[in-house]
Amino acid sequence: MRIATWNCCRGKFETKTPLLDPFEADVIVLQEVARPVASNDALWFGTNPRQGLAVVARNGYTAHALPVRRGIQRHIVPIQITGPRSFFLLAVWSLNEKPHPYVRAVIHAARRYQDLIRARPSVIVGDFNSNVRWDRKRKGSHDHSFLVNLLTKFGLVSAYHHFHGETQGAETRPTYYSLWKELAPYHLDHCFLPAAWSDALSSVTVGNYADWAKFSDHRPMVVEIA
Repeated sequence: MRIATWNCCRGKFETKTPLLDPFEADVIVLQEVARPVASNDALWFGTNPRQGLAVVARNGYTAHALPVRRGIQRHIVPIQITGPRSFFLLAVWSLNEKPHPYVRAVIHAARRYQDLIRARPSVIVGDFNSNVRWDRKRKGSHDHSFLVNLLTKFGLVSAYHHFHGETQGAETRPTYYSLWKELAPYHLDHCFLPAAWSDALSSVTVGNYADWAKFSDHRPMVVEIA
């Protein structure tokens, strides 16, 4: 199974989604994409038809939207993925919105859906807009380190960090380039999955700067589980 996430930096669903076809992903979480004109394999969420969150399921996988719980940022969405490897998916595009901006929105959503996360195989994936380099460094802060620790308690691990043996904040494969500049790299897109799946990880790849520079300030990340 392959899971891909990419903040495509706006654009038509019909133009941006095919760029990911070479990855042959079974499940795609696509941020900042316009509402699909017509699609049998995509769910789309948002209030701005030019900019929302899409979840695509293919190759024998299907996606079904679950009831949204109150108080969750509108672009953090619960999905049931059904297929050869079924799981609960929390698709993420965290924004600077009150009362829970950026990483706080992911923390809040994880807590609100923790019964589902603990009860079944679960994946939390997308653009978190978060990294430990931006931690507040104060005890009890609801920052990226707090989120990682919380998800660890829920039995989840970061696919990228586990596979590449890198620590949070020391990533060598950036997923975002501030102002599109190669010299301003950050790793802001994440995929947390069950620790029980970690030994089955066969690859975690991130698109490079040059190949994707004309399409977005973010780079796609693809996680493959054997």
